[in-house]
Amino acid sequence: MLDKLPWLALRGIPGVGLVLFQRLMQAWGSPAAVFKAPSGELRSIKGVSPAMAQAIRNFRDWGLMEAQLSQLKAQGAEMITQEEPSFPVRLKEIPYPPPFLFVRGTLKPEDDLAVALVGTRGPSYYGLKTCRRLAGALAARGVTVVSGLARGIDTAAHQGALENSGRTLAVLGCGLDIIYPPENRELYEKIPEQGALISEFPLSTPPEGKNFPIRNRLISGLSLGVVVVEAGVRSGTSITVQYALDQGREVMAVPGPIDSPTSVGPHSLIQQGAKLVREVEDILQELPVGAGRGPLFAALGRVAEKGSPTRLPVEDPLLPFLGSEPVQLEELVQASRLPAQEVMSRLTILELQGLIRELPGKCYVLEN
Repeated sequence: MLDKLPWLALRGIPGVGLVLFQRLMQAWGSPAAVFKAPSGELRSIKGVSPAMAQAIRNFRDWGLMEAQLSQLKAQGAEMITQEEPSFPVRLKEIPYPPPFLFVRGTLKPEDDLAVALVGTRGPSYYGLKTCRRLAGALAARGVTVVSGLARGIDTAAHQGALENSGRTLAVLGCGLDIIYPPENRELYEKIPEQGALISEFPLSTPPEGKNFPIRNRLISGLSLGVVVVEAGVRSGTSITVQYALDQGREVMAVPGPIDSPTSVGPHSLIQQGAKLVREVEDILQELPVGAGRGPLFAALGRVAEKGSPTRLPVEDPLLPFLGSEPVQLEELVQASRLPAQEVMSRLTILELQGLIRELPGKCYVLEN
């Protein structure tokens, strides 16, 4: 079993940020090995001061680390490190990913297919309605909806996913034991049943302003693309967009009334080249083909550099049930004996690859 105490301890050493943590991991391979390294070798790492090297060498407060993990368990949560299979693959792709996450709920392979919906805390009725509709449509297609559990657009995103029995991930700017904003208590309790609450902040960390830009980089990092639904030009949403661009994620925006202050952000993004989103199909068309990394996508193969496959690999479990005649979603679930969420996720990927087509009434056929 992976010993998580050295991970907690090393990240807690004053001055050991994400960059230095990664340098130490590259040098010694594991946090446990870092604590056994000679002081002189520690000081040879760029950014490690003599005082920091001494703090690492002299660390003995393992009881406090055990207490933190016990408190986490008492909250119904767990700590997941980069070395564990459940750690999100997409987060490993971003610059200086978090060494570990605190999670309440479950992270699943199908969460590799995720889209973030973000926006203002003070939305209009139009913004709330649109966001909820898009989130519900994504969830119905097997796409995990990611947001930040904030007031406004974030709340609507999570609600839309939950109402359509979909998965949703909420990234917090505080410890998992703090419900913020307090009016989202019901969402806070419901989300772990159909997804997860995620934070890289220890328990009892308050929702301070400095935490939210850090939180925003995880929202985009977990997602294939970010959709902005109502926002000002200068806002927390713009930080998420910048992270998305830095991480190579797709950026999309929903247009709004031209005289609304909350339309300024999305309209500015559209002018700069962001995809204009009116329906869920606009989002799905922008997701990179072959983007899946987890077991869910293994049977779908990879897109060749010189073109796309014209047929599914024979290993795909849905292939025997798809043909020129329309097949309903419920029939595919029953015939394949796969969970409905996985079937929807597979169908979405296949449609993105141009291999199948959805017909009215949630029916599917192979493309010729």
